[in-house]
Amino acid sequence: MREAGRVRIWRITVLALTFLPLVCKAQTLVYTNNNNYFAANTVSGYLIKPNGEALEVGGSPFQTGGEGNGANGYIAATRITACAKFLFASNDYSGTVSGFAIDPLSGLLTAVPGSPFTVNGADSEGIPIAITSDCRFLFAGDLNIFRIFAFQISPAGSLTQVVGSPFSVPWFPGTLKLSNQNKFLAVALNGVGVAMYTIGSDGALTAVPGSPFSASPEAEGFGETEIDCRTRFLYLPETFNKIDVFSIAPNGALALIAGSPFASPANNAVAVLSPSQEFLFTSNESWGVNGFLALTNGDIEGLPWSPFNAGLVSSSGLAINQAGTMLFVSDFDSITTEFSVINVMKVAETGTPTLWPGSPVSTGQNGGMFSLISYPPRTCPPLGPPVPSN
Repeated sequence: MREAGRVRIWRITVLALTFLPLVCKAQTLVYTNNNNYFAANTVSGYLIKPNGEALEVGGSPFQTGGEGNGANGYIAATRITACAKFLFASNDYSGTVSGFAIDPLSGLLTAVPGSPFTVNGADSEGIPIAITSDCRFLFAGDLNIFRIFAFQISPAGSLTQVVGSPFSVPWFPGTLKLSNQNKFLAVALNGVGVAMYTIGSDGALTAVPGSPFSASPEAEGFGETEIDCRTRFLYLPETFNKIDVFSIAPNGALALIAGSPFASPANNAVAVLSPSQEFLFTSNESWGVNGFLALTNGDIEGLPWSPFNAGLVSSSGLAINQAGTMLFVSDFDSITTEFSVINVMKVAETGTPTLWPGSPVSTGQNGGMFSLISYPPRTCPPLGPPVPSN
């Protein structure tokens, strides 16, 4: 009996220890690049409770060691990014990128050795950044000289330029997006199209055949692109109420699908797919978000509730949590407060958003906050059999 009791206790203990990491992983954190106006830049962190309440992380806002430039630059520049271990934020005015180690339990950020790291070392219109999901490489765009810097990330989070970096691009590298499994880097070239690059095992970039790829006629004002988990389609949000959708060939070449561009009820800044890949959301540069049904053939159809009025003025950064149940959008031109704000929205199974009580949440930071991220980063499930087109 005593032995059986010991076994029972041991099993309970093992189950408890096994379950503990799952509890820890369930929490959601949101981080912002505040892009403070020509002043010391900061990153703010928030723990998002299941009821949508945002609690600022202890020690937040975190000093980056660089300077922001306020509202200059492209609306959807991806100025903050994270992998499982590290977070990086760009400092436009000082031309640097700052790195932090993330404590996934408390949300605390600790500067990595050598941070901040020089990109162009000069006032920039915006430094979009992207990090590989395995935390090995970071890419940073230089809008001043049309190039992309590639850095290798050390186990401690420090950055070292890879051989051949920086790599030239044909036009303003407004936003950067990595495909699933880090095979391709998509670069939105404002008003031109999208450049596609393969990523070598050493982090070097090589343009795919035919790159860059033109957007639909009269395209202008590109936002942050999105790529589906199977790397079949790329979504290019645009101002003037439309979205381009490209098919992605196995070698990374892009082609506009039939019906592109698709109409949108408002402008589009940042595009985000739900983890289920069923819904596409975009911030609309004004009062809230647009929503679409993302079909398996690449077509998108507006959802009945779209656009959703979140009570914003200039919605920009957009992110979704791993479960796909919460949507976060930033507003860098709020009329309700002199500071930048974050809105937290609940997302129903139908894709319909509702604003959680207590939103918007003021960051207390005066700047041009373009971008935010949700942590842990959204991940793609293992690839199974190909999905047939409709």
